Amino acid sequence: MNYIPRSKAQELRHFLRLFPVVVVSGPRQCGKTTFAQMELSQWRYLDLEKSSDYNRVQGDINFFLKEYGKHTIIDEAQSLPELFPALRSAIDQNREEKGQIVLLGSVNPILAQNISESLAGRVGFIELTPFSYSEIAKKTSLSMENVWLRGGYPEPIHWIESDFWVWMENYVKSFVTRDVLRIIKTTFSPQKQIQLLTMVAHCHGKLWNSSQIAGAFGSTYHTINQYLDVMEQFFLIRRLQPYHANIKKRLVKSSKCYFRDTGLLHFFLNIQNKEALRTSPYRGFSLEGFAIEELIRLYAKGGVGRKQFYFYRTATGEEIDLLVENGSRLDAYEIKASTSVGLKDLSGFIKALEQLKLDRGTILYLGNEEYNLNSQIKVKPLISALTSSNLRVSS
Repeated sequence: MNYIPRSKAQELRHFLRLFPVVVVSGPRQCGKTTFAQMELSQWRYLDLEKSSDYNRVQGDINFFLKEYGKHTIIDEAQSLPELFPALRSAIDQNREEKGQIVLLGSVNPILAQNISESLAGRVGFIELTPFSYSEIAKKTSLSMENVWLRGGYPEPIHWIESDFWVWMENYVKSFVTRDVLRIIKTTFSPQKQIQLLTMVAHCHGKLWNSSQIAGAFGSTYHTINQYLDVMEQFFLIRRLQPYHANIKKRLVKSSKCYFRDTGLLHFFLNIQNKEALRTSPYRGFSLEGFAIEELIRLYAKGGVGRKQFYFYRTATGEEIDLLVENGSRLDAYEIKASTSVGLKDLSGFIKALEQLKLDRGTILYLGNEEYNLNSQIKVKPLISALTSSNLRVSS
């Protein structure tokens, strides 16, 4: 498959002008190596999980950085913790020179700890995800439903259906037997970890209740929350926090839990084809997570100002699926897994807008027409929102 340009390419070029070191992190197999090598094709590349490259760097780190510390990509940098203090020393000898080193890493907890201890103030961070639909749509003919079903991991994106799920099974096995056991001392066997992840998948898009999971799994809620923290640090899970405004309403306090890649979600839910997805009782929750993740990436592309992402729900059921705090503005979205939308379907959303004193809300759905239901509610096809070049996709 030809290289699919990534939306983070511009951010990479920008950060190389600002920082001596740029870190590109993300889940395993999301395309970090290909991204760095294609965007920086003239740079030297070393993989510290290859013994030859590891020995080359580790033998005399200071000498290596002196001789090769310019325009070098170092993959799996967390494999050599001694690299980080040496890198700080090398950078500080010529702090004004930007764009010296690019570090790649998938083990976020180790990488983050090493960087925070050694490279604070000298580094820019880029999070690379599996492909978004907007990236895929520019270069392939894959439908949105196909991307929703399979997710965005690059390698198996064009594989036949049966081979794709074999890839996903091996990806999960590698993750639980390799990455997790390197980070936390868990007594969970790989089989038990997969069982736990399957239980988490059944909570996708719902209020997170660690005590309920712990009771069903035979563990403590502290242990379950610790494991979920690791899943979040490995970029596999997103916890969306509730929005608390200063209003006289009882608001829920629990977060919502989402698998960030719907292909991974569907593996655990055993949804292996379009027909299974169309008839699954988890269809609505799945689409909600897919749309939220895609929207968050769209907002991140703007690169101006800090965005915060929440959901809103009251104890009596008024709800907004995604609330984006974008500067002084709040953008509100409701996601519907249907091809038609009427005001009767939106009473909870409309009440939530009123409670937050918002004069505008957007419904994203699976239909094809864009229209205004009234002066307050805009209905927009999800596919057009996800391929929009306009940062304010609710406009």
